[in-house]
Amino acid sequence: MAAEKNDDPIEATISSRAPLGPESPPLRPPRHSELEERLEVRPIGTPMGLRELAALHKRTWSTLNVQEKRVHVLLWPLAIHFGLYAVGPGSERRRPPLIGAFWARCLADAPLTLGHLYPPQLFKGMLASEVFEFGGMVIDPNYQGKGLVKMMSDTARLFVFSRRPKLLITNPVEPLYEMYKQLGLRTVGREPVEHPHAFNVRVWLMYGKFDELAKPYFM
Repeated sequence: MAAEKNDDPIEATISSRAPLGPESPPLRPPRHSELEERLEVRPIGTPMGLRELAALHKRTWSTLNVQEKRVHVLLWPLAIHFGLYAVGPGSERRRPPLIGAFWARCLADAPLTLGHLYPPQLFKGMLASEVFEFGGMVIDPNYQGKGLVKMMSDTARLFVFSRRPKLLITNPVEPLYEMYKQLGLRTVGREPVEHPHAFNVRVWLMYGKFDELAKPYFM
C-alpha cells in the first residue's frame, strides 16, 4: 500500500530539510589583548605624581636642550597639575605611565610668573584672582598613541570654562605655539622671548580674555 502523500506544503518543506548541525558557540567578550589602550586625565597632587612629572619634563626638555632653574621648580606646588595617563588593557590595578601634563595657577596664589613681561594695560581693572596662568604642557616624545594632543587641548579648554578667569596668560615654547594658537589665544609681540626661569628656552607671550574665548560656544 503506497504511503500517503503529504499535501501540506509547509510541513513538507520542514520535513525535507537536512538535519541541523551542532549549535554555534556563544559569543565571547574580546580578550584584553584585543582592547585598545585608552587615555585618562587625572589630577596630580601626590609627591609620587610630582616626581613622575619632573621626570617627564626632564626627559622631554632634554631633547630641546632645556634646563629649568630652581625658582621655576619651586612654583610647581602652587599650581593645579593635570596628568594624561596611558591606561593599557587589564592594567587598571597598576600605575599607568604619565605621558602628558599641563598645569594652571591663579596669580593670587602664585604671583611669581611671567606677567611682568606683558603690557601693564592688559591687566587694567582686574584683580589677581581673576587672572590665571596656564602652562607646563609637556608630551612624552616616545609616546606612539593617537589622540593625545586633541585630548590635552579639550581638557585644557574644559578647565578654562570651569574656572572662567577674566584673563588667561600662557607662555608656550616655540614647538607648541601653533597648538596654543588653535585655542584662540592672541600673541604679544612678533617674536618669542627668553624664558627668565629656564635655560635655553624661548617662549611666546600669549593671552586670551574669557569673554572672547567663549563666544564660539555661547551664541
